[in-house]
Amino acid sequence: MKRGMAAIAGLCIASVALAVGPAYAAQAQDKPAPVEITVLGVGDVLVHRQIIDQAKSDARDGARVDFRPMLEGIAPLVEISDLAVCHMEYPMGSPGGPWSAWPDLPNAPPQLAKAMAWLGFDACSTASNHSLDQGFDGVVSTIDAIERAGMVAFGTSRTAEESLAPRIIEVKGVPIALMSYSYGFNGIPLPSGREWCCNRISPERIIRDARHARKAGARIVVVSLHHGVEGQVTPTQEQRSVVEALADSGEVDLVLGHHAHVIQPVDKVNGMWVAYGHGNLLSAQSRKDPRSGDGLLTMFTFVEQEDGSFEVERAVGYAVRNADYPFRLHPVPDRASAGAADKGTWKRTKDAVMRLGAGEKGFRLLRLGG
Repeated sequence: MKRGMAAIAGLCIASVALAVGPAYAAQAQDKPAPVEITVLGVGDVLVHRQIIDQAKSDARDGARVDFRPMLEGIAPLVEISDLAVCHMEYPMGSPGGPWSAWPDLPNAPPQLAKAMAWLGFDACSTASNHSLDQGFDGVVSTIDAIERAGMVAFGTSRTAEESLAPRIIEVKGVPIALMSYSYGFNGIPLPSGREWCCNRISPERIIRDARHARKAGARIVVVSLHHGVEGQVTPTQEQRSVVEALADSGEVDLVLGHHAHVIQPVDKVNGMWVAYGHGNLLSAQSRKDPRSGDGLLTMFTFVEQEDGSFEVERAVGYAVRNADYPFRLHPVPDRASAGAADKGTWKRTKDAVMRLGAGEKGFRLLRLGG
């Protein structure tokens, strides 16, 4: 994991020394600068058949698949973050296959996790409507693949004990809790006796989990929500109600959303930033709907306050286009370099992101290079 980040698998009760300002002005110069942490979020990673075929085509030196050429275009943005969080939509199985994709029950190559880690991602949320597509065994193999790649998986669990332990990782000495929940699981029932394996959205449960994480030492709480209606840009009333409850609780600092496969608005609700939907990061849906080839990459920079709390003081986003055949990701460049497809992604992204007035609240949508 980049920048020496330490993953904490169980409860993390961190011993954190807060910087207290000296009493005398002469000593004020010795006060350490406040800690700044930039959290990066992206949209759904969907391994459709065409994406698997592309990874096979890109493979070299005896490898069966290689996802890195598709992903590397966003590497400059991932690298400048302190905590990069992805969303792994599909379960991952065996490195040797067989692999499958929608409309069959998805079973993705675990080599994808290694590619995401290579790119610089530190953690992946795993609670989605597809979490149970390969049953409980798929839940286990997905977490295993993410952890073998050196990342943290959160939102699903292999044991009851694991489900009770907050996923807390340390960034620049600051414990950050990562939590993930889905609206449902495509009608597949939770396995009997293992209902704890996949997190379902419930405001009361999320708030309770956030409080538990803070008692375990977390100073920042980030929640990933798999919610909304596919193809719908405007958040549903249910989405907004859940977000409002989390914001009003004061226990959650940031919400990163996905599932709709189109970009949804960014907003600031009672002091808490939310990206309702990041669209898709990697998918083969753009031929059916150009909006599904658009992705939002967000960066929220938390700054330590005098009282030891953290607040977001910079909120920005980048429009990302998933060019197809061959599939390749890249942030939309400056106006002089942008082609017609890039301009379309930029317009759709801006229209969606700013729909609830994010610009007036301090959010900026940027182009790579200007």
